[in-house]
Amino acid sequence: MINQTKLLFFTCLFSLLFCSLAQALQPAVIGGIRNGLALGVIAEEPIASNTSLRFGAELNTGNQPIILFFGGKFYLTNISGKIPMSFGLQAVGYSGNRSTDLGLGISLIFSRPFNVNPLFFEFGVDVAGSGHLQAQAGYFF
Repeated sequence: MINQTKLLFFTCLFSLLFCSLAQALQPAVIGGIRNGLALGVIAEEPIASNTSLRFGAELNTGNQPIILFFGGKFYLTNISGKIPMSFGLQAVGYSGNRSTDLGLGISLIFSRPFNVNPLFFEFGVDVAGSGHLQAQAGYFF
């Protein structure tokens, strides 16, 4: 019988790929530090002025190798008139190793650093079971 966590992971991955093909979502590759070294995919879709919906899945080298998240991105300000800064708030789940921890994540997202339009940096913390620092870079394609 298929594990529910694996089913949820593959459902999210399937949705990311096919929704982006329909141009409903903007996909990105993301990687960095999140309870170990992490690599995954994220999708983002503007839903209102200065607000976006985002969700994704990551695999990492930590004790719980699957991370799923769903939340929003809220525009805050422009730094030096060039780098948009946003606030991220998401529900996050760390799964694997026979346990699942659900919690909340908050982050600051910096878009277009170094004047590279599809690039973004994200720094924050996830509180799921215990606190996990997050420092990642992503690239929209």
